[in-house]
Amino acid sequence: MTIQTVSALADLLMLLSAAGLVALLVSIAVQLVRRRWRSAAVLGGAAGALAVVYGSVLVGAGLVSGTRELRPGDTKCFDDWCASMVAARPDAAGDLLVDVRVENRGRGRPMRANLARAYVEVPGGGQVAPLDASGLRTLLQPGEHTDVPLTFRVPSPVRGSRFVVTEGAGQLGPGTFEIGGEGSPFHGIAGWPV
Repeated sequence: MTIQTVSALADLLMLLSAAGLVALLVSIAVQLVRRRWRSAAVLGGAAGALAVVYGSVLVGAGLVSGTRELRPGDTKCFDDWCASMVAARPDAAGDLLVDVRVENRGRGRPMRANLARAYVEVPGGGQVAPLDASGLRTLLQPGEHTDVPLTFRVPSPVRGSRFVVTEGAGQLGPGTFEIGGEGSPFHGIAGWPV
């Protein structure tokens, strides 16, 4: 199974809303320069209403979303950059080894995920980062994939833990304002049980 964390419809809605808001703000500025206070106030109300409605839908979609459990081999894509957990196992030292496949499903250009981040989510909400995650940021040619081994020092036992890969989540960016996107407020994040 493949899941796409970036919806084309959500992107279109975000861009149209942003363009509408910019157009309203420019119109407000023009009305203020012309000293048309009433027109500026009406346009300001429309801009405020647009922001409130969009923000409400954004937060509401995040609140109703739950965390999604993936199976080993399932793929999670962020546009054309994808990651899948192939296997997870403890080693002799008690560390957790996770085998991840990253791939570029794009057709035209090499890519890397500079904002890619992986962690093990332990019961209670804590996050354990891998000892070295640089392999997630490998430059891949179109259609190319690579296998990346990640090592985690997790507290024993790991029962109830999840392996998670994100791209840009937790940072302010376009994904923060995408309705239904994993980076949006209160939205659940898909991961693999380990």
